[in-house]
Amino acid sequence: MKQYINITFGVLLSLTLFTSCESILEVSPEEVLLEDDYLGDDAIDARSALFGVLSQMQDVAGQYVMLGEMRADLVNVNANTADDLRQINDHNVSEDNSIADPTTLFSIINNCNFALEGIDTDAYDNVLLDDYASILRIRTWAQMQILINYGELPYITKPIRTNKDLETEYPLLDFNQAINKLISNLQEIADVENVTKYANSLGYNISSMIPNNDILLGDLYLWNGNYTEAAIHYKQFLDDNVIGNVYNLNSYAVNVEPSGSDYVFTTSWISISQDYIAGNEHIDYTAFDDQYRQPNESFEALTTQMRPSEWAILKFGNGKAGYEGEPVEILNYIGDTRIIGSYDGEGDASVIYKYQYERFIWNRAAKIYLRYAEAINYAGYPQHALTIVNGIFNNPDVEPVDALVFNNVEGFLNFDIDQYYTVNNSDQPISGNRGIRGRVGMAPVSIAEDLALNEAIQEVGALILEEAALELAFEGNRWEDLLRFAKRDNNPAIIADAVFNKFDTSGNTGQANEVRAKLMDPSNWFLPLAIPDNFIEE
Repeated sequence: MKQYINITFGVLLSLTLFTSCESILEVSPEEVLLEDDYLGDDAIDARSALFGVLSQMQDVAGQYVMLGEMRADLVNVNANTADDLRQINDHNVSEDNSIADPTTLFSIINNCNFALEGIDTDAYDNVLLDDYASILRIRTWAQMQILINYGELPYITKPIRTNKDLETEYPLLDFNQAINKLISNLQEIADVENVTKYANSLGYNISSMIPNNDILLGDLYLWNGNYTEAAIHYKQFLDDNVIGNVYNLNSYAVNVEPSGSDYVFTTSWISISQDYIAGNEHIDYTAFDDQYRQPNESFEALTTQMRPSEWAILKFGNGKAGYEGEPVEILNYIGDTRIIGSYDGEGDASVIYKYQYERFIWNRAAKIYLRYAEAINYAGYPQHALTIVNGIFNNPDVEPVDALVFNNVEGFLNFDIDQYYTVNNSDQPISGNRGIRGRVGMAPVSIAEDLALNEAIQEVGALILEEAALELAFEGNRWEDLLRFAKRDNNPAIIADAVFNKFDTSGNTGQANEVRAKLMDPSNWFLPLAIPDNFIEE
């Protein structure tokens, strides 16, 4: 790891805008030194460095959602939408668009580079190794956002202190080069846990604000097409946390029950988006607190300038609830049970319900299971993937004990029955992980039995993409998901048709055709980014 480099707090502060933020940390540099001589008498310590970069995550939460949703098909503008956000929606983004501005992401990267270069992991018998690993993971997450949004990565790993530093030659990595480089970086710290030694603040778990290594690697391997490795890492995260942190799909459920000749349902799924941390679902989040000068400055735009598109409402309206694996009609209700908790109303006045002022959720359990299902599907196991989507209690033709998630030779396909389920005296599962659709009381989805493997993979992939749209709607993931599927299939129509449908369903057929034609060219998938001449393609 990096050796000692003396970085003064004054230089770091003036160049990188660290803040002292209580919902992440109420701290002054002099009171939290881990060692008397750590980084020199005037230098920032690892704790301050970590919390400094975490504080900046607050500044990109709104951008993450706006760029992740407004460019895709599930969110549209309304009468209140500001021009910069309208440009994002219309795929007509000017270079000075404030929402498309990557400055904060690059600032996070630069802050991380300062900290990584300054942390002396060897001097104190690796007592700071977990700080180092945590900061590297934050940097990797920020680099991924630049890559996904701008299509290439200006790759800087040394801190920029002066304008002269900006004149140095740096590599400019294309999409695949960047993915492989980030994987290599994370592999070096794969065995190091995120920090756990710092006390929680205002009820928030500090470790939950730092990306998990296995999730990051799973995402990166999913992007580069190494689906077995992606599945291994997602499954490792789940196996490590289902018991301790209970990231399992059995809480916050929708229960469908008979009522005479009809059916009714009760739901606690809506609690996932309500005003507290859902411990059995929320994995990574960013917190805000006005008392300590950390207002959620994007909340107003997210809640008043964005609305569900008519296309999204149509998708939700076509859903079919299920009871014991069979489609049913719910009394006085039509559509997907997840409408409640996702949005309300129709037209320009409709409102998204996924956002809270005091926190933003980056990762939750359902997202990881969907990414895991995507990985095992493209690794060649489409029926196993469908089992994850539907749940083992949501198929009338297969007894739960005979579900495909049990008794697999490959560990990344195999679910420990005692870890993920409760069993009866005959060791048969009777409760536990309910799958994505099973948890929310939705009828299972299926494909024809006589499909060739490649056809089955494609059809299950489409079902997973659709399920992610419904389960994770408005949470910032949709553009990324569409982009990943379009790149995998080398099929621009996956993106172009989705966005076409948004505009066409809202009555803007001319704009729909114009945007579709634009998005059929993959060079138009990414936001404008001015790259200086000293960044050299490798």
